[in-house]
Amino acid sequence: MPQLVFEVACVAIIVLTLVWMARREPIGELVSNYVALAVAGWLSEESCMWLYRFYGYADVWSVYAHRMPLLVPLIWPLVILSGRAFVQALWPGNRWWSHALLGVVVAFDASLVEVVAVRAGLWSWSEPGHLGVPLIGMLGWGYFAVGASVALSFSKRWRPVAILVLAMAATHALILVSWWGLFRWFLRGDLGQASTFGVLVIGAIITVFVVRARRQNRSVSMAVAGPRMLAATLFLVLLVLSAGAEGPYWWHVLALTIPYVAALRGWAQQVQPTTPTMKQA
Repeated sequence: MPQLVFEVACVAIIVLTLVWMARREPIGELVSNYVALAVAGWLSEESCMWLYRFYGYADVWSVYAHRMPLLVPLIWPLVILSGRAFVQALWPGNRWWSHALLGVVVAFDASLVEVVAVRAGLWSWSEPGHLGVPLIGMLGWGYFAVGASVALSFSKRWRPVAILVLAMAATHALILVSWWGLFRWFLRGDLGQASTFGVLVIGAIITVFVVRARRQNRSVSMAVAGPRMLAATLFLVLLVLSAGAEGPYWWHVLALTIPYVAALRGWAQQVQPTTPTMKQA
């Protein structure tokens, strides 16, 4: 896919997603959250590239904000906000673990974005891992989402400041803890077929949790799933054009697709038992 076509498609998806999401929440609040997340995302990535020097973007993008393509911090807030709506649909309430759940969902999404973008030559990492991406590289935006989720629970007055502080702090704190506690010593280098099997296992585990939520009459409507499907479609097209029929990539896609399909409202709808009514005398 020509780079300009890809970038124009990204801009279109950003606009369509914002319009779509504005149908479900107040436009002022949506824009405030979006801008704060975009600025926090840009600061987090810029500081990560400067401090850790673990990845870098290719010189193919049209517009950069210093080291980072401008489209990247404009896209990720939508992934996080739509992911939050997805989590709330299946596991409603403001429980403490909902922040971690959003981190898992965003990291799950990031795994697809990372392997496809690296395969397409949009950016690269300093060492391999799963399909050219070290495992910690798939978790960075998930870490960011944990801090962002906590900040989004603040009052409107303090929320933008909380997003800027907590999302960035969580990103660096969790990167350092997971790096020195695990990834510096284990699961490094080319992980080969083992990582593909691992992704399938993770996808199966997440599907189990989704099915359990469905049994409690919880599901995800198209109003929530639609924005996520727009972006996923673009990256699937990019994958077809860049990787073709390479098996490991499509096993990865399968692992990510099944939980989302299982979560959709109307899919495999259970038949509710009917209760016979007594005839009135």
